[in-house]
Amino acid sequence: MAGPYYLHFYGRFGTSPGGLTVPLLLTLVWFLVATVLLVTRRRGGVPVMASFLVVEALFYLVHNVSGAAGRDLPAGDIVLLVASLLGDLNALAAVLVLGWLFVTRRRTRPGDRRTINSR
Repeated sequence: MAGPYYLHFYGRFGTSPGGLTVPLLLTLVWFLVATVLLVTRRRGGVPVMASFLVVEALFYLVHNVSGAAGRDLPAGDIVLLVASLLGDLNALAAVLVLGWLFVTRRRTRPGDRRTINSR
């Protein structure tokens, strides 16, 4: 099912953004694998999730520093405004979760399956 962003920008023209399907699907798989590994506390969960979050945060940093963020905020286009603000929120969340992963990783020993709050 196509989301509002897709329908707003591509649906009315009858074309799809070329070449984005595979990278977006791979990104989703990367995130899902990282989430499963992290939630089940399996080996590799933290590094895989951290790598995903670093790439996500760097993507938004480059997007904002390049000046594209300012061009994303045209007056009167609520769909693009919401998409841009959600992207900024994603970047902030990525940085916060990276910090949380770093702090919790430092508090546990390798092989320790206990959570931070358990005694």
